[in-house]
Amino acid sequence: MDNLQFWQHPPRVQLCVIMPRVPTRALQFTEHSHSFHELAYLIEGECTWHVGAKRHHLRAGDLLLIPAGTRHYESAPAGARARIGWIGFDFATDGPDVSAALRTPLSAHDYATELRRLFDVVRAEHQINALGHAERTELALREILILLHRLPPAGAAIKKPTAKAARVPQLVQSAALTLAANLAQPMRIRDLAHYHSLSASHFARLFREHQGVTPQRFLQDARLARAKTLLANDDLNVKEIAAACGYVDAAHFCHAFKAGTRLTPKEFRRKAGA
Repeated sequence: MDNLQFWQHPPRVQLCVIMPRVPTRALQFTEHSHSFHELAYLIEGECTWHVGAKRHHLRAGDLLLIPAGTRHYESAPAGARARIGWIGFDFATDGPDVSAALRTPLSAHDYATELRRLFDVVRAEHQINALGHAERTELALREILILLHRLPPAGAAIKKPTAKAARVPQLVQSAALTLAANLAQPMRIRDLAHYHSLSASHFARLFREHQGVTPQRFLQDARLARAKTLLANDDLNVKEIAAACGYVDAAHFCHAFKAGTRLTPKEFRRKAGA
């Protein structure tokens, strides 16, 4: 697993199902597993997830991420009024492992309305072939994955942060998105810090506290992740990929890529089957 957050890897939706109505009978699904991750969202009622030897009881507004290959099933007695939405997804390139924090039930809390809207977007776009449907599906899923990292554990007491403390994660998140969205631009970390009215050192400390890595390492990892995607999926040459990912030239890109992956771009592309 690299240092990128879960949501920074390009996700691909494999399925999206939302129960059209609340069932009147007891629910008892067959135990099964998938080759992809499954995100379950309990829209109404109560339901129990049997994941391996564990049991997770979810209430309306709770979510549970089940890693690929994990055997599981859902059950609910008659009268529980369980209505569930599921999104199955994997990644275009090798994705990260599911962290322990994302393996436990989470509460939608303040994001309940937004998450329901995003689930509906993923379902609708995944079922049509309109212009940009794949891109809009991916964007909506990435938003969901971002929000997962903000959600508290299901049933946890929620302590409201001060206004100042609440702004810090948003500031860091904004900075991270700016870096990830402008890889080809000659952006300096110092300029990004000044934009947020912070000194470079203070900005770097806050960034590391909330992202787990320095801004420089984050940018390096984001460039490598973007390069992997382009090498695996596009017909661009090494020079063009270097420019798209913000490297000075192809030689600098090849050196950085091999240092970060132990493979040359050519070796990675051959291994990826591009």
